[in-house]
Amino acid sequence: MSSGASRETQQPGSIIVLTREHIGDLVCTTPALRSLRELFPKAKIVVEVGERAACVLQGNPHVDEVIIRKDHQGIAGRIGFLRELRSRHFDLGVVFDDSTDMPLTLWLGGARRRAGLDRKSRWVHLLTDVAHYNPNTHEMVDNFRYVAATLGADITNAKPELFPSSNDIALANDVLREHDLLDGKPIIGLNPGASAPSNRWPPNRFAELIGKLTALKDYHIVLMGGPQDSAVAEDIRAATTTPIPVLTGRFTVLELTAALQHFRLLVTGDTGPMHIACATGTPILALFGPALPSESGPLYVPGNRVIRKVAGCPGCTKYNCTRQQECMLAISADEVYSAACDMLANKTEER
Repeated sequence: MSSGASRETQQPGSIIVLTREHIGDLVCTTPALRSLRELFPKAKIVVEVGERAACVLQGNPHVDEVIIRKDHQGIAGRIGFLRELRSRHFDLGVVFDDSTDMPLTLWLGGARRRAGLDRKSRWVHLLTDVAHYNPNTHEMVDNFRYVAATLGADITNAKPELFPSSNDIALANDVLREHDLLDGKPIIGLNPGASAPSNRWPPNRFAELIGKLTALKDYHIVLMGGPQDSAVAEDIRAATTTPIPVLTGRFTVLELTAALQHFRLLVTGDTGPMHIACATGTPILALFGPALPSESGPLYVPGNRVIRKVAGCPGCTKYNCTRQQECMLAISADEVYSAACDMLANKTEER
C-alpha cells in the first residue's frame, strides 16, 4: 500500500494536514485525523481547512491548531501560506485530499516527510509515503485512512466524530423544546437537501412521504436542512396538508450534531447532515441517484441504508443530470416509507 509502510515509524514533532473545504468531506476526514493522533500522540497537529468547514473541528481533541483557507485566497494567499509553512519547518505533511497540487504545496513548504494518495499523478513523485487510491472504497473515510496507514497508523475505527460543547447542546435543546420535541417521543428527520441538484428527491415526494409518516402516531416528523434549503422546505410544507415543525437553518453544525442525538431516523439526500448523522450514530435512510453510495454514501457505519435507482443515462453525473432526474423520480414515497418503517422496527427491537 505504501512506499513508507515498511520503514520504522518516525515520531514527528509537528504535522501539517491539508484537508478539503466542504462540511461533509471534513466530517469524513475525522477518522483519519483520529488515527493520526493515536499514532503520534505527542506531535503538534495543525490542520489547514476551507473556511466553510472549519467549524467541524471545533473542540476536536486530535487537532492542536486550525489554519483557515479562504474560499478565494488567490495567488497572494497561496504564496503567504507557503511562506508560513517554510517558516514553521514541519516534520511531516499529510494530504487528506486528492488535489493535484497539494503534494507540491508540501514540498515547496519544506515538509520533510510528505504522505498522500496516488489518485492524481502529476506531483505524486514528491510524496515520500504514498497510499494507493482505491476507487471501490469510500472516497474519503477509507482512502484518507489509507494515507494514515502508510505512516503506521491503526485505521480499524471508521466512525467519524464531532464534539459539540455544552453551549451547543443547550442551544440545540432550546430549538427542539420550542417545537415540543423533547417530550420523549422519538423524532424522524427529513433532510431534502443534497450536495448536487441531480441527487435531490423532489419536494412533492417528500410531501407525500410526510403524509404517510404522520400515520405513525408515536413519532415526531420534522423538516431539516441548512439555510440554503429554506426554499425547498417551503415547497414541501406548501405541498402537504400536514403541519410539521420546520427546523431548516436553525442549527450550526455542532448544534445539529447535538440535536441529532434525539433522532430515531434521518431520511436524507447525499449531503453534509448525512455524514453528521453518521457521527452521532443516528440511523440513516439515504436517497441516491447518479452519485455512488460506495464513494460518498453513509454505509461506512453499519445499519445505514441507501435507496438508489440509476437510469444509466449517457453522460450523466451527480453534477450534470441529462434526463430530468429520472433516477430520483424512480424512487417512490411508498418505497421510502416501507424502508423507514423497517428501520424503525429494527431499531425498536434493538432497544
